[in-house]
Amino acid sequence: MNHVMKSKVLISLASIVCVVLLVSPVCAAGPYAVQVRKNMNTPAKPTQSQHYALLFAVGVYLNRPDMDRPEMLDAADNLYSTLVNSPSYWQPGNIHVVKGSNAILKNLLYQLNWLKQVSTSEDYVLVYLTTHGSHLHNFNGQLLDLPPKDEADGSDEILMMYNGFVQWYGFIWDDLLNFMLSRIQCKGLCLIVDSCYSGGFNDPPYQGISGHQDTFNASSFTKGFMEDVVGQGRVTLMSSGEDQVSYGSYFSDYLIGGFQGWADFFGNWDGINSAEEAFAYAQPLTEWSTYGDEVPTISDLYPGEFPVTTS
Repeated sequence: MNHVMKSKVLISLASIVCVVLLVSPVCAAGPYAVQVRKNMNTPAKPTQSQHYALLFAVGVYLNRPDMDRPEMLDAADNLYSTLVNSPSYWQPGNIHVVKGSNAILKNLLYQLNWLKQVSTSEDYVLVYLTTHGSHLHNFNGQLLDLPPKDEADGSDEILMMYNGFVQWYGFIWDDLLNFMLSRIQCKGLCLIVDSCYSGGFNDPPYQGISGHQDTFNASSFTKGFMEDVVGQGRVTLMSSGEDQVSYGSYFSDYLIGGFQGWADFFGNWDGINSAEEAFAYAQPLTEWSTYGDEVPTISDLYPGEFPVTTS
């Protein structure tokens, strides 16, 4: 399948999913969804660079207490505290935290759309996701690769939402996440995924799709999504390989420790804890802590080093 056809299929599929979720009754997600809508009415902001973040930690799961991982919630809190301790970069109002029972797909899509609305080409965006991860299977238990067919192992990777173990739509897959992230206009985007099989979330940003919009007949709604897709420098930090499980929140804990100062201490001593330096600090510690069973991976398409905190 060529690039244009892959783009057409993915955007059409993403459009359908977004329409179903975004127009469904707000009450389905409780009062939190109403607050998300209010947050997206953001006034115009100055042109200097700003940092925006979405910290999305599931940690608890509907009707599956055996799958609960409270350390995921702790990691999100620790990351929030670490970021706001660098006020030259981070303002509390620019960081949205979604946790626990609020961590459903509808709210994730709302928040990713919030980032699209507030960010400009001069800004930096950080998205942190921690939950259970899995390969995607169909209802017969067979591996499934949704369009575009881009998985060598025949399966997309998914991240479970709060309701993911009891409702079939309670997850996000790698292609849809990549599409939503690719719509965010920014100078740089840092994606952090701490989950099993997180190495499958290393797809590069979609670029140049809007330039192909006249090569096929698409609905005006789909064209609107296509015109939103932008190029961006992205660095993706993942807790494991594409076919590896993750243990606890080792990767998150070490990565946060890097952002608290250890990254620059073992890095280039420029006063900035970058995403790349933090990964270099966290990777061997995570591997050592898991006896080599969990090896974090990185995809670095950001030119230079992505600044996260100051030392």
